[in-house]
Amino acid sequence: MAIDSVTAISDYHYTTPNGKHLLLRMGNILFAMKFNIDPAVEQLFGSETRAKVLAILADSLEPKTGYEISKTLDVSPPKVYDVLKRMETSGFLKAITEGSRIKRYFLADEDLRRLLLKKVRIAVAKDWFSPEMVREREKAFELAKKVVVRVPKARGIPRNLPNRQEFIRPREKDRALARIAAAP
Repeated sequence: MAIDSVTAISDYHYTTPNGKHLLLRMGNILFAMKFNIDPAVEQLFGSETRAKVLAILADSLEPKTGYEISKTLDVSPPKVYDVLKRMETSGFLKAITEGSRIKRYFLADEDLRRLLLKKVRIAVAKDWFSPEMVREREKAFELAKKVVVRVPKARGIPRNLPNRQEFIRPREKDRALARIAAAP
């Protein structure tokens, strides 16, 4: 059983007559995730589908077919192919043709890729688990370990604060938190 994307949209899902999805379940994990696109990003690109398609291509290590993109996003192939055709015509995407009919698409503009990677991330499992992406994430984790955040000491609770008592913590809790903070 193959899982299409890191966000766990599955090839093996079915729909009940009233439209509810019955999705792949492994143990207690239900493999389903709705891709939520920031409304500002959706507005920038003109449609949710266009933003999702571009996001997949931005995070992809290799060109993708419209069919691969539609399966990952759980969007109908004709809708995806329409977006791909329009974006290729406008120059945002380029295509590589394999054989007589298979087209694989990729982003033509690195600035657009950087914007999408900053605002929208949708990764396909094949790319997410590739050695190159794993190394990139491990490097980012190592850098993150070096980050030190200094939180300023609280100055107390202002006297004129409404419901001041709600913000006062019991001494026992302060002692417990101090023990937890001191633990290795």
